[in-house]
Amino acid sequence: MHVRRKADSGYISLMHLSLRLALAVLFAAGTTTSAVAASADTCDQACQVEAAWQQQHQNALPRTAFYDAPDPLPWAPAGTLIRRAPADYTVGRATRILYHSRTSAGRDVAASGVVLAPAGDPPRGGWPVVVDAHGTSGIARDCAPSLMKDLYHGDQMTRFVEQGYAVVAPDYAGLGTTGRQEALNKTAEANDLLYALRASRGLGLSHRWLVWGHSQGGGATLGLAERFAGDRPPGYLGAVVTSPVTELRTLVDTLAGSPYTSGFIPLVAQGASYSDHRIRPERLLTDAAAQRLPLTTTGCLNVVLAGYQDLTGPALVRPRFADDPAFTRYLTRNTTGRAPIGGPVLLLQGDADTAVPRTVTDGVAARLCGLGSTVDYRTYPGLGHDTGYGVTGIDDGAMPDILAWAHDRFAGRPAATTCEAR
Repeated sequence: MHVRRKADSGYISLMHLSLRLALAVLFAAGTTTSAVAASADTCDQACQVEAAWQQQHQNALPRTAFYDAPDPLPWAPAGTLIRRAPADYTVGRATRILYHSRTSAGRDVAASGVVLAPAGDPPRGGWPVVVDAHGTSGIARDCAPSLMKDLYHGDQMTRFVEQGYAVVAPDYAGLGTTGRQEALNKTAEANDLLYALRASRGLGLSHRWLVWGHSQGGGATLGLAERFAGDRPPGYLGAVVTSPVTELRTLVDTLAGSPYTSGFIPLVAQGASYSDHRIRPERLLTDAAAQRLPLTTTGCLNVVLAGYQDLTGPALVRPRFADDPAFTRYLTRNTTGRAPIGGPVLLLQGDADTAVPRTVTDGVAARLCGLGSTVDYRTYPGLGHDTGYGVTGIDDGAMPDILAWAHDRFAGRPAATTCEAR
């Protein structure tokens, strides 16, 4: 997950406009007398949905033919580059890539992303690499970070670039490109991370790299690190994981109960159905919630969160929704933090995080330590999940520690562990 308060991307088409108007009518019809009598500067739900669409539009870049995969897609080894092109963002110029990845079932699929690098020629041996696993942006095609003017959290990426690193930032297959995003599927997302790195090798990159993942991307990062438990690849130096999405069953129960996070549930349900056709969102959601599912196929995160904020608990999900057999298997299969991982990990968590509670990440740290993994677990008073509304997020607040840890890994220093102290 990635509870984000900045603008998301997306283009407002005629279909989008129709959906916006329908939602506005729906919400207006349910407006209470007290809401109508509120002051003129009060923004009710219909107003917030409209504002979220406007933010999405303002931060969007046009989705060009670059993102259209060949149809049919000729088979190629995973990590094969299909095409690349320069693109301008508010944080500077980057190189867009389209490459061959794999779905969770092993099917060849096109995925997109960007590569940011310092100005000038790369040093001898290439730029050291940080692979960025982003938090939830949505599951609609227009919700690819590479289609957002600010790259979703490009300001954080530039902190690495300023220190001399190249950043490889995949979108996850189905975002930007044709196809569908398998939300929270650790196998598919780990594939996208690994194969984006392979596809970027011709851009002056070093063979040495680490991965940094936040929220949904934190779960993807742990999923990738699990692959390296028995066979750590040459050049892999470790992982930075911030507020990771791990205990999925606990997570969905928690998210469904809050108006600020309830919109994640239809995103997860719809995305999971793209991985497993036996998962039927309409069996998990109430009729009222299921009627709004088209919002997840066009709107990005802020739009979906605004559109579902009036539906929580029994108004959002059916009784014992997480006990649906197919959905339960999906959540269990894609839970991370319960298997050994390869390489050291810097695990960071804010005490003020309301999306991923500290108690959950405490448990992840303890289990990984018990499995013999090298874990440096740090918690931060006052830091939240993301920056916004007067709260500093974990990535922004802990960035000096993240950069220092990355520097030590590339310098060849041994990684510290907090496991013995636990």
